[in-house]
Amino acid sequence: MLLGKGGVLGIDIGSSSIKLVELEQYGNAYQLRSIGETPLPPGSIVNKTIAKSEAISHILSTLINDLEIETDDAAISISGDPVLIKRVSLPKMSNAELKKSITWELEQSISQRIKEINYDYQVLPGKSAQDNIDVLIVAANKNATKDYISIVTDVGLNPVIVDLDVFSLESMYEVNYPESEGLLALVNIGASVTNINIIENGESVFARDLPVGGNLYTHLIMAEMDLTYEEAEEVKHTQRVGLTDPGLKLFANNFIDLICSEINRTLDFFSSAHCNEKVKRIMIGGGSSSIPGMKDALSEITECYVGILNPFRKIAYSEEAFDPEYIEDISPKMNIAMGLALRKP
Repeated sequence: MLLGKGGVLGIDIGSSSIKLVELEQYGNAYQLRSIGETPLPPGSIVNKTIAKSEAISHILSTLINDLEIETDDAAISISGDPVLIKRVSLPKMSNAELKKSITWELEQSISQRIKEINYDYQVLPGKSAQDNIDVLIVAANKNATKDYISIVTDVGLNPVIVDLDVFSLESMYEVNYPESEGLLALVNIGASVTNINIIENGESVFARDLPVGGNLYTHLIMAEMDLTYEEAEEVKHTQRVGLTDPGLKLFANNFIDLICSEINRTLDFFSSAHCNEKVKRIMIGGGSSSIPGMKDALSEITECYVGILNPFRKIAYSEEAFDPEYIEDISPKMNIAMGLALRKP
């Protein structure tokens, strides 16, 4: 019997729930070992900043014990307010000059001092206006990052990777869609943040987090139907599988229009900064991506082909161990966790 090689435990600590994926690798192939999701109490994470660390650690510990996870190494990611993702166009210069320019760019973009953040940058391939170089800068607040790391260490895991949601999305896509070429946008509509990563021939050329997500729709349902947060989330779930109150159609359409407009503005901004090159293909995921009408509305407003991301497209799993209906139901929400589980220390 050929034994699989275990990797890291992918843990997506989202605003409304924790998602977890564990894989085994057989050569270049992957098989699902464990998967799970558990909700977080409202207010556990506010603007992607940890507010109730002990409660989150307890919930994560319970999920790990329930799934009988034995892997020690974990990969996590962050997004939203604690993160800055910025693309800048700069004159060609030496590496030493570039490093000074990046520091200056950060000082103009953030209110924090440089020593309060972790940052990195990468010169992007492809065309740039006026023969400049395009640089992608990524920065994260050190204290916020430390809080996410503490959640993992508190349950006895070793956080070997701290990534960003947008790049975890890219990792998931690379493995599941190896034949992909050209320019396309990966979009993950989460609870409080919508992640957008535009890739060209396998390279990220633009990334942005939009501060809007499915929680907005949840609160519209709560107000309209006088429901608790948990009850409103259940209504959203039943809507995704085709069972919904016709009275919610107006609120669903308003939410869809808002999300699609924000995504379209981001694509227009990218085009104006990228020699007017337009994205013609979008792949969407995240819990709210499956709200009826979302895919068609996004295609109409952006004039792009829109497909649904499948994080299990190239991931094998035993139908005896995992119910295919459960995998299909949970699939839209597992893009970030899957991307993290595919990472190597």
